[in-house]
Amino acid sequence: MSKLNVDLAVGASIIAALFILVAGLVWLKEASVANQRVDYLVIFPEVGTLQKGDPVFVNGVKKGTVRTIELRGIEVGTILNLDKKVTLTDSVQISVVNVGLLGERGIGVNLSTKGGVVQYIAPGRDTAHIAGKFQTGISEAMGMLGTVLAEVETLVVSVADILNATIGDTSFISQFHVLVGRLDTTLVVANRLLTRNEPVLNATLSDLRVVSKDLKDLVDRNTAGIDNLVTGGDQLMVKGVALVNQADSLVGDVKAMLRKIEKGEGSLGKLYKDEEFYTELKDIVRSLDTLVNEVQSDALKLRVRLGFGKKKAQ
Repeated sequence: MSKLNVDLAVGASIIAALFILVAGLVWLKEASVANQRVDYLVIFPEVGTLQKGDPVFVNGVKKGTVRTIELRGIEVGTILNLDKKVTLTDSVQISVVNVGLLGERGIGVNLSTKGGVVQYIAPGRDTAHIAGKFQTGISEAMGMLGTVLAEVETLVVSVADILNATIGDTSFISQFHVLVGRLDTTLVVANRLLTRNEPVLNATLSDLRVVSKDLKDLVDRNTAGIDNLVTGGDQLMVKGVALVNQADSLVGDVKAMLRKIEKGEGSLGKLYKDEEFYTELKDIVRSLDTLVNEVQSDALKLRVRLGFGKKKAQ
C-alpha cells in the first residue's frame, strides 16, 4: 500500500473518531441541535445538596438540567433549563427530590393542565417565577440520624446512671429485699384474715342480696304511688310558680298605688298631700289630749257639750 493511501486511511480514521466522539457527547448530554431549550425560574425554601447540572425530570422523564443556583435573601433561586416543548402551568408542582442512594439530588416536575400557562423567562429578566418545594432526602436523614444517635447516647448514659444507683447499689438491694419480705408478710396476714372471716363475709353478702331484693320489691309494689307523688310534685310546682307570679303582680299593684299616693292622686293621695288636713288632725289630737286630762282631774263629773247647729233643750 502506498504512503498516500496510508495517510488517507489514518486521516479518515481520525475524522471518524472525532465524529463518533462528538456524537457520543451529544448523546450523553441528551442534547440535539433540533431541540430548543428555555429557562424557568423556580424559588425554593432550600435545595439541600442540589448542584448545578443536576437533572430535571418531568413526570419521571428527563427533560432538562439545573442551569444556576443562587441565594436570594432567605430563599434559593434556581433556573431550570427545560425542553421548550414542555408546557408549565401555575398549578405545576416542582420539588427538589432524591434521585440516588448516595444522596444525589434532582428536580421533579409534576405537570398539571389546570391554571394558566407560565411564560419562560427572557434573557436577562427573571421576575416571573414558580414556587417550589423541598423534599427531605438521604443526606438530611443521615444528618437527623446523627442527632438521634447523640440523643440515644445521652439516654443510655442516663439509664446506666439509674441502674448503677439502684440495682448496682448494695444498700438498694438490701432495702428491696426488706420491702419484698414485708409484702410477703402482708399477703400472708391478709390471706389469714380472709380465711378466718370468710363465713362473715359470705353472710354479709347474702344479707346485701336480700336487702337489695326487698328494696326492689318495695319499689315495684309502690311504683304507682311514686308516680303519683312525682306527678303531684309537678302540679305543686306549677301552682307554686303561679302563686309567685300572682305575688309579683300584687307587689307591682302596691308599688303603683304608692306612686299614685306620692303624686297626690286619688282620695288617699289628696289626704297625704293636704297640709290643712294634717293641721286639723293635730288640733283634734290636742283636743283629745285636753279632754283626757279633764277626765283624769274630775272623773265623777263629766260634761259633754256638743255644739253642732242649734242647741237642743235639756
